[in-house]
Amino acid sequence: MTDHPPGPPDHESPPDLISPPDPESPPDLGDVPELQDIALTCRRLAELGWSEATGGNLSLRLDGGRFAGRAATTATPTDLPVEVPRLAGRYLLITGSGTRARDIAVDPGAGVGLYRVCEDARSYVWLAGNDHPTSELPSHLAIHDVLERVRPAHTAVVHTHPARLIALTHLPEMRDARTLSDTLLAMQSEARLHLPEGIGYQGFHPPGSLEMGLDSARHLQRRPVLLWHMHGALASGAGPAGALDLLEVVDKAADIYWTLRSSGVAPTGLDEADLRASLSRYGKLDRYLAAFTDDPTDTGAR
Repeated sequence: MTDHPPGPPDHESPPDLISPPDPESPPDLGDVPELQDIALTCRRLAELGWSEATGGNLSLRLDGGRFAGRAATTATPTDLPVEVPRLAGRYLLITGSGTRARDIAVDPGAGVGLYRVCEDARSYVWLAGNDHPTSELPSHLAIHDVLERVRPAHTAVVHTHPARLIALTHLPEMRDARTLSDTLLAMQSEARLHLPEGIGYQGFHPPGSLEMGLDSARHLQRRPVLLWHMHGALASGAGPAGALDLLEVVDKAADIYWTLRSSGVAPTGLDEADLRASLSRYGKLDRYLAAFTDDPTDTGAR
């Protein structure tokens, strides 16, 4: 008689099978692998010390096609203080109010919510996860509405509190986008290659206010990094890691700037001819030259 390998013990059950999403249920966080991208970025923000306590927030636009055919939520819509027509029907991940970056890194499902902007573009509904969005939700949605038009590949918005960048806004001479850009991005030879249009500067608005959001959206039409007066920094990017990349570039330049000043050296930066040679080599000179054309913060032609 031929021996056969023994079967599983009677008490063992067959392995669980992964079922497709239930078309009768609304989307949930299990449908969103980008949640881990947010967790990784929040871990880095915590490591850098840029998100003290509950400071900072993050949002990410999602491709809604993956949710096609899923049932709509029965949640009651919440009114928005601003219309966001390009976001009608879109899904977003948004960090919650009162959440810590270091906690989101460990348990993103508890600190990040999944939301959908209603078809009227004047309200939104919560779908899953954290149901108390950041107080700066109006800023994020106003910015995402603009990004859909000017830089659709930039799906993420990251706001955080880098000390070296906040310190720059205490200097009166740095409260001008062109001066800030030309000074800071000349500190390192590759910085302007990442940001040929420069860095934006925005005067004070109360945190979480609609005015701050609308003004931020206006600035980010031209430049993907913005400093908020004595508050923090904001960046858009191709995913959370892309936005963080740009913030790290600017912070590295600020680190060099402050190191030189603390050593008693007046920072002068890269020569204009060398800067233009680098930008020309990588096909970005035209973007640099046009950065402040027809801009109300411009101080003169290059």
